[in-house]
Amino acid sequence: MGGGSNGSATKAAQEESWRQNNIDQAVNQINGIYGGAARKAEIDDFLAATRSFYSKELERQKGVADRSLRFAMARNGLTGGTASIDANRTLGENYQSGILSADRLAQQAAADLRTADDTSRMNLISQASTGMGLTSGAQQAAQAMQANLESGRGAMKADALGDVFGGLANIYTNSKNMADERRGSRAYGLIYQPGFGAGAGGR
Repeated sequence: MGGGSNGSATKAAQEESWRQNNIDQAVNQINGIYGGAARKAEIDDFLAATRSFYSKELERQKGVADRSLRFAMARNGLTGGTASIDANRTLGENYQSGILSADRLAQQAAADLRTADDTSRMNLISQASTGMGLTSGAQQAAQAMQANLESGRGAMKADALGDVFGGLANIYTNSKNMADERRGSRAYGLIYQPGFGAGAGGR
């Protein structure tokens, strides 16, 4: 009987050692997949693509702001004057702030992707401790990382950058108002000068 008990204990110990070894291999494999050079390259590519996405939106906004500012200055005969210089300085400051915002959004998106990876990695490690096989662990890791990447891409929104050049809105509005006032003054002068409209009736 003693020999049988020893044999059962030895078998149980061997099975437990085998099970623990499989768990360790699965955990190491999962960590290796998430921490590997291939995933690092994917995250670096994602960071670059995200930065490019927001940079293009910034350039689009700048193009609109450039055209609007040139038109506003020309409409009021201010091109090349102090007002134009000040407005262009503000535009340049807005642009530099936009560059920083675009980079900040890209860095945050990459950080969010790393966080999502870490969450899914820990979930898979938890599953591995219950006996998930090596093949299953590798497949689920690949699927989770792809899902995290797609989610990160889907989270990119142009409006996240905001209205970078919104500070110039007053310049455009004031320019339009001044032009409208001048048109109104000219029309008033035509109506009330001798020979026209009310002015003619006064003769």
